Amino acid sequence: MLRTVTSVVLVIISLINTTAPAQAQGDSLPPPHLGYGLHLDPNVPVDPAVVDRLGMDWVKVYNESQIPPFQNKRILFRLDIAPTDNVEAFRAGIAQRASHLANLGVDAIEVHNEPNLSLEWQNRPPDAAEYVRLLREAYQAIKSVAPQIIVVSAGLAPAPTTADRMAINDIDYARDMLANGAGRYFDAFGYHPYGFNAAPEDEPSPDRYNFRRVELIWALLRQYGINKQIWLTEFGWLRDPAEDGVGCSESDPAFQGFAWLRVSGQTQADYIVRAFAYADRNWVWAGPMFLWNLNFSQRPNDGSLPPCSHMRWFGLLKSDGAPTIAYQRVAGMPKRYSRYLPIMTLYSDEMTLEIGQFCGGQYELGQFTVANTGYPGAFTASIEPANAPLMPLVETSSQTARSGDSITIYVTTPGLSPGLYIVYVNVRTTIGGQLVAQNLRGFLVVRETGQC
Repeated sequence: MLRTVTSVVLVIISLINTTAPAQAQGDSLPPPHLGYGLHLDPNVPVDPAVVDRLGMDWVKVYNESQIPPFQNKRILFRLDIAPTDNVEAFRAGIAQRASHLANLGVDAIEVHNEPNLSLEWQNRPPDAAEYVRLLREAYQAIKSVAPQIIVVSAGLAPAPTTADRMAINDIDYARDMLANGAGRYFDAFGYHPYGFNAAPEDEPSPDRYNFRRVELIWALLRQYGINKQIWLTEFGWLRDPAEDGVGCSESDPAFQGFAWLRVSGQTQADYIVRAFAYADRNWVWAGPMFLWNLNFSQRPNDGSLPPCSHMRWFGLLKSDGAPTIAYQRVAGMPKRYSRYLPIMTLYSDEMTLEIGQFCGGQYELGQFTVANTGYPGAFTASIEPANAPLMPLVETSSQTARSGDSITIYVTTPGLSPGLYIVYVNVRTTIGGQLVAQNLRGFLVVRETGQC
């Protein structure tokens, strides 16, 4: 007879890599998982060497003409869309565009930008269900012609819901997306964790806007059982224009709402470097991080971008092309480049069972789920219970698992003396030619007296 132990605690079993790491790293650091990227202004020519000196392995671009100079980089392409009722034409257009982008060497497509703002939704009230409908069509169209391309959902803007609902709170919008089935139609979730004027380590909360707000998005994904990466497709800090002798204030229409974000160039540099380090150490679920931006500051003064536009002052280059302190610090900071492979992660309940000494039969100890929390890709894991004399017999509902599979662990108990028994299950797979192993641990407590 099977007995079920109700699980109340969720734990993440950390990865144990059985091979030596590619480079020396502290014991507390996870395997490399970040990508290092930045935005390039589509209206400003850029010397690829300027990007190379930063050590970035990704660039985010907006049109096809930006792609050829960066064949040595991974490419994220922002594909803007608009609300439409003509789904067939929309899907055909996306497929045609995706095929062309794949031929140019694009690695990932971000389907639109900040759809929780009316400014990015054809000045219409944002509608998560409508966006998910188009995301579904775009995802299926892209995968039909270029299945290797990583599809990233539109990076959401950290924002409150306004009275006229022309901006929707990012957490609420993300929840509505997931409730409408968005989790099936992206390979990675896009988000824009701007730092505002706060340090990157500042604690997140629903009523605060800072870099670590993305942790609330990750918690939401987990609530919906989604283990896919979050890509930080825009982030950064705004450098004070006064440092370059430009007077920008709240009264300037181009700077209105952004004046309070100003930090010094030194602070901007410190915060950016610390943000990369924090994400590297603490966010194993984070993929590439794209700094906003390299060179919007170099846009000509032709009226297309006012001198006080906030876009100019997030840049790593000054208007004359000189590097900012942030540029120099980013170029020199340590980088641990991802191998862009799947990462096997196990999610388990608490797996603890108490029974009486004279209880017989097979009991359910708990369950675990095999997940890919890294880059898209498939793997099959072998599941091997550890059995030994005078110990409970351990069995599992399957001997193999793929990402998304849930496995039940059973123990058979007759003849055991009172005491604590530690149960182990080993899970192994090969990813990128390397053996990866993790183990799960559960506890069986046999008491002299007790209920079965």
